Amino acid sequence: MNRATRIGLLLALGAGLALSGACSRPARPAADPWIAEVAKVNRRADRLLDADDASGARALLRTLVASQKGGAPLDEDRRLALEDCYFRLARLALGAHDPVQALADADSGLAYQTTPSLFVANLLVARGAAHEALNEPRAAAEDYHRGLLMNEALLRQAVGKP
Repeated sequence: MNRATRIGLLLALGAGLALSGACSRPARPAADPWIAEVAKVNRRADRLLDADDASGARALLRTLVASQKGGAPLDEDRRLALEDCYFRLARLALGAHDPVQALADADSGLAYQTTPSLFVANLLVARGAAHEALNEPRAAAEDYHRGLLMNEALLRQAVGKP
């Protein structure tokens, strides 16, 4: 199975989990203005990507993660938002053929937690792709494998199978 197929399968599985509600929880009002800002920045980054301005999208996402105070305790919403931003940054770095930066971004996102979640699985896949681009097949395989196992466990949990 080639790299593109592996990544495609993992992302499809992740999308299926998201659609099935594996990572969902009851809707809560967005009391945190920073979370509302995250949503705005992500929409702006999407528009930049639609206009083929990946460097602009990356700079915008970088300012978002930089705005979060380092070392401050994070509630779940902020942690998940940051993990998602770092995943997006890692994917953009891979698209720009900068696996060293992609690895750093994925590691930054994984520093928040490694408890199984769709966000952590995505970061593991991105880090695996960075290792693969850096010709580090063992590390790539380990990250891909951990991400796959995490996605499979989340899927089993979503469909109620042990």
